[in-house]
Amino acid sequence: MPIWFLLSIFFLAVLFAVKLLYLLTTGWALRVTRGALFIPTPYMRIKTFLDAIPMSSQNLIVDLGCGDGRVLKAARKRYGVKTLGFEINPFAYITAKLRNLGDKGIKIKWRDFWKEDISDATVVFCYLFPDVMKRIAQKLEAELNPGTWVVSCNFPIPGWHAKKVLHPDSHIHGDPIFIYQLPNSCPLSERPINL
Repeated sequence: MPIWFLLSIFFLAVLFAVKLLYLLTTGWALRVTRGALFIPTPYMRIKTFLDAIPMSSQNLIVDLGCGDGRVLKAARKRYGVKTLGFEINPFAYITAKLRNLGDKGIKIKWRDFWKEDISDATVVFCYLFPDVMKRIAQKLEAELNPGTWVVSCNFPIPGWHAKKVLHPDSHIHGDPIFIYQLPNSCPLSERPINL
């Protein structure tokens, strides 16, 4: 058999195995994510939000459900920020770890972000499912400090008032990006008092 034929078969087998792994890990993670799938954030959306929020190396950006880690990598590359991502899908987690291998400023944890303290964040990025937005509002209000920026792709945070609503200049990826800043974005009466 010609070598090109064997290489083609090998390539197709690897591709099939990766796709199967993706399907199995996504199915496993659905019980935790309640329907949210691992879908990489388009670079146009990342650039749009990074243009809107100036950051410095003193910032800590936390990505809730960081997927393949591309948001963390882009923010780190552009601003030199510290980054922390949480991912529950094993396939996405491994992809994120490989994508950011060697960069000590990017931390990715295989954890359920609902159980993690994110109070040190100065910027929180999320691209989550609409069913969890009310619950995410409660977590953010309870844990974040005044002045913290919150970026939510596609879905607004119920009861919050966006400081900006951005629409990337793209026919495919032009859905809204909601930018909030605490405490002005969320109702003060619902913010916890930290003593």
